[in-house]
Amino acid sequence: MSFLYLKHFDLEKSPFQITPDIDFFFSGSQRGGILTALLHVACHEEGIVTAVAEVGSGKTLLARLMISRLPDDISSVYLANPCFSRDEIISAISRDLGLTGQPASTEENLAQLHQELLRRHAQGLRVLLVIDEAHAMPPESLEEVRLLSNLETDRHKLVNIMLFGQPELDILLADRRLRQLRDRVIHRFELPPLPRDEATAYIDHRLRIAGWRGGRLFTPAAISLLLKASQGRARRINLLADKALLAAYAEGVKQVDKRHVKTACGELHADPAANRWAGLPWLRTLMISLALAVPMAASAVWALGWHRTNTPAQLEAVAARGAKVAEATLAPIAAKVPAIRSNAEATPAATSVATKPVGTAPAVAAREPEKADAAKFDSQRIGALVKRTEELLSDQQSRGFTLQLASLSSAGNVAEYLAEVAQRVDASQIYAHNRIYNGKSVVAVYLGRYPTEQEARDALRSLPEPLKMNQPVLRTWARIRQEPKP
Repeated sequence: MSFLYLKHFDLEKSPFQITPDIDFFFSGSQRGGILTALLHVACHEEGIVTAVAEVGSGKTLLARLMISRLPDDISSVYLANPCFSRDEIISAISRDLGLTGQPASTEENLAQLHQELLRRHAQGLRVLLVIDEAHAMPPESLEEVRLLSNLETDRHKLVNIMLFGQPELDILLADRRLRQLRDRVIHRFELPPLPRDEATAYIDHRLRIAGWRGGRLFTPAAISLLLKASQGRARRINLLADKALLAAYAEGVKQVDKRHVKTACGELHADPAANRWAGLPWLRTLMISLALAVPMAASAVWALGWHRTNTPAQLEAVAARGAKVAEATLAPIAAKVPAIRSNAEATPAATSVATKPVGTAPAVAAREPEKADAAKFDSQRIGALVKRTEELLSDQQSRGFTLQLASLSSAGNVAEYLAEVAQRVDASQIYAHNRIYNGKSVVAVYLGRYPTEQEARDALRSLPEPLKMNQPVLRTWARIRQEPKP
């Protein structure tokens, strides 16, 4: 939608696209210094480096810019979605280095890779392995990466390794099984969220790169609300700023005000990182229950204290006053807390969905909002979805790729998330099952079945923007089949 307002604001290109573009790199808030340090490590030091930041903080952009500035004698291998098994990750690295006709066994594959690394070293070339979203890697695959760091000559290692990931990467590396890898980490970098002054400069920087030549396009009040809603995370700033510009364009005005940012916040889905109620439906219920219980209990005690000396008419008056107190107490809370739907409201009508061919493009085609009611999920429908997924996984011949959209707490509101997904894609392409992740039981949600990795990557790029908020990743059905179950 950004193209709609480009001419209106005299912009040459979209200033707030969420696809990483190295032209928009912002060096403030330590990012320039971290980039310099990463380049130095890539060129001189040998070992494993980690770079950690919250979702949407610019890790991928930093990694890609660093790779683009590497000298010619360093070959880079970049894995964007490393949810590969132990065997698959060695094959992926070998393919990136141009090796073809890979052997069937992992040991032979690793030996072939070792020979290629030695060949490059003899020519004075270095190899840098950069793994993005490393927090999503299975421990055994990370251990295989650690074994790559053992490949060395008498004086030098044959491959340097950089792991970019969310804070969960630190938790993963704390696993006792990965202590050998953890001991090989020579540097750890952390990208902080953008503070207010830096975030203001970030917005202005992106606008200038996009061609803006005027004064402040966002009013101070708009900036203040935008930064509060985004928590200083670059991707969230981009999403909100883009929608705010669109709202200003729709009004025909030349400056973005606070009301436009409010409109953007209303259109954008709640930020799980900022929403205190997300994943805590029991707390919301408790607050409403307390709001009702306190005035009702007070009314009951009051009435019981008088029941011996007052007439029924007087007791009715007491009850009426108690009801008014309860209504007055609940009103401010109800205005801020979303209403809890009854079971009757949550029960969907029966829906028949035709299954589409595997790997077809409609798996990620957007759906009209009017079809939302048909996409509700109750426990019976979720059970059928899980059963369908388990049948797929039980077929040992089932191969190919899928997109993992999210891993949700088993106690969380899985139904609501599935309904949100079904509003935007073909419901027949949604899969879900119970799995163990980091020792916890979760419900994993997947989308689509794709015969080839390229088809899956194309589908990932074409996902509706709201479904990209949780940073979906590429998975193989073979690897999913191997994961532990509750």
